[in-house]
Amino acid sequence: MTLKVAIIYNDPFTDEPNRAGEEEAIVGVLEEVFAVRDALKELKYDWEQVALHKPLEEARRIMSSIRADVIFNLFEGFDDAPQSEPLVARMMEDMRIRFTGNPSHVLELTLDKARTKEVIKQHGIHTPEYQVLTPQTLDNFCLRFPCIVKPCDEDASHGLLPENVVRDRKQLARQVQRISGEFRGYALVEEFIDGREFNASVIGNHELELIEISEITYMLPPDLPHILTFESKWFEGTPYYRGTGVQCPAQVSPELRQTIRDTVLASCRAVGISGYARVDMRQDTDGAIRVLEVNANPDLSPELGIALQSEKRGWSYATLIRNIIDLALERI
Repeated sequence: MTLKVAIIYNDPFTDEPNRAGEEEAIVGVLEEVFAVRDALKELKYDWEQVALHKPLEEARRIMSSIRADVIFNLFEGFDDAPQSEPLVARMMEDMRIRFTGNPSHVLELTLDKARTKEVIKQHGIHTPEYQVLTPQTLDNFCLRFPCIVKPCDEDASHGLLPENVVRDRKQLARQVQRISGEFRGYALVEEFIDGREFNASVIGNHELELIEISEITYMLPPDLPHILTFESKWFEGTPYYRGTGVQCPAQVSPELRQTIRDTVLASCRAVGISGYARVDMRQDTDGAIRVLEVNANPDLSPELGIALQSEKRGWSYATLIRNIIDLALERI
């Protein structure tokens, strides 16, 4: 009997973006959907594409009508409601539907970057010092400059501009005001680590394994900070897009590779990863690896991130998709 897989994702034509220029990231989800669809064809699975629409009750109705052996979960949350990402996963759990990727409680935890950092710190894992601030709590600032100001609950580099790296209280106040105004009232402020930047992906349920390690490389004008801005991911022709690259596998010593591997696996175990995930890190001036983020729903687009790392490991894209589906089928 042929396995039937339904791909769920945000409908980019009804989920209107709130912030100018961010249509690129939302429409870009279709490239990921088409790539997974083509992999399912290659694997000889039956498949269907199912776009989810607001409100959440409509999403629930749509999912309840799906007749499939497993759902391939590419849903990343509605643009103005990031908490809808774990809520949709919880709906599938309540309906006893098998789905790929992480369970709802892991998606909920890792969506909150500050809470995730607190959890991994409790497990002895290094992360940059941080605070959650609003314009009203700026007097509580007690970190060392330079700092970087980020949204607390966004991914895909939403809201990240060169000026997010701040070097004094005036710049800090301006960016906290902007980020808190655009992203639901809170800003994550952390000490900026300007060292080598790595990311690594894992796969597995009870037993996690590292896929591969990548290094983000920067060839930017001296006045631009080395960060993955929104432009670097989505806008061709900009200095950040042209000046940001990836080296995979990362060229590191055996000792550093082991340190990165141990840090990644420990971070994923700390937050309960089950399925697949990506961990972003930087190396500080003392050589320590500091975890920036655990992404429990990373991009699966070909030739990027986890797909690139899988290729370097010797897996085809279809093999990666099959492995992800097999892990989902193990869980129920």
